[in-house]
Amino acid sequence: MNVLVLSPALYDTAPALRFRIEQWARHLEPEGYRFTFVPFEDEVLHRVIYTPGNYVKKAVALIRACVRRFSVVKTVKDYDLVFLHREAALIGPAVVESLIARHGVPIVYDFDDPIWMPYQSPTNALFTRLKWQSKTQAICRLATRVIVGNRLLAGWAAGHASQVDVVPSTVDIERYPVKPAAEDDGLPTLGWTGSHSTLPFLQMAMGSLTRVAARHPFRLLVISHTDQLQFEGFPAPVVARRWRADTEATDLHAMDVGLAPFPNTGWTPWRCHGKVLQYMAAGIPTVASRIGILPDYIEHGVSGLLAETDAEWDESLATLLADRDLRTRIGLAGRKTIEERYSAQVWLPKIREILTEAARR
Repeated sequence: MNVLVLSPALYDTAPALRFRIEQWARHLEPEGYRFTFVPFEDEVLHRVIYTPGNYVKKAVALIRACVRRFSVVKTVKDYDLVFLHREAALIGPAVVESLIARHGVPIVYDFDDPIWMPYQSPTNALFTRLKWQSKTQAICRLATRVIVGNRLLAGWAAGHASQVDVVPSTVDIERYPVKPAAEDDGLPTLGWTGSHSTLPFLQMAMGSLTRVAARHPFRLLVISHTDQLQFEGFPAPVVARRWRADTEATDLHAMDVGLAPFPNTGWTPWRCHGKVLQYMAAGIPTVASRIGILPDYIEHGVSGLLAETDAEWDESLATLLADRDLRTRIGLAGRKTIEERYSAQVWLPKIREILTEAARR
């Protein structure tokens, strides 16, 4: 099968792509599937799009990207299927998607965020009005099949699409080894990983972290966009590490507990929260906010801990810090959950089925 993959972001730069189609493609290509990835971004747009200001450079890069995107339409008949992640273009209505549908090429539409909801980027407020949120509904109607990352998204998509499949973001367990047992150095590590845009979520847990540090000493590891990070007045030592794709999985092994605080507002309750799946895949016990689909991932007290109030966060963190054996048991239970329910290996037959049936239509 010859599949054209259209996505907003460059290959291997966006977590949603890496834990969805890019991951699935690696496993299907040895079976004879061929995936051609054509992103909306180029290197220039990727460098400037999330920087403050630079509106002239952004505008020029966006116009060029739109021209490139329309040129792709001429080639769609060379493919058995178009796999569309989120949207063909970062701005404007579903024009490209409509043209592809007119050519009679089946579209499999995939998204793992509530991208129909209004969102104002802190770095691109001027372009927010060009996002055209209503096109998500239009693309759902044009698509042969719609794939979404969780049951909440499926509930919305079912009102606009003829056939909706829930396929969670998955973890390739072959690339995520379990954290090896290590000698206890007396100071456990609480860890968080994420992007610059989600770093404020970590601040939500700083009150609990500060209170717990007075009773149970620990170090805090933050893996993000920078290795220069400080929290003024925070009583525990902080280690900041820059995120790297090639060491992403093994960098998690420095953690004894994974932190996943999230606000129960806006997009966040609808999202798939891949960092939680990553922690669990690495065998790291996780403390996560009790929102959205996180209770689907985590059985409280068995494969992780869920917390809602400050008191629950305090208790969960203190409990794990005080009991190394409990950390090990919960971490391994989390790994088993990933192996059985959220691994790429488990979901590949479903992806294969969706692509095959869509191409036949």
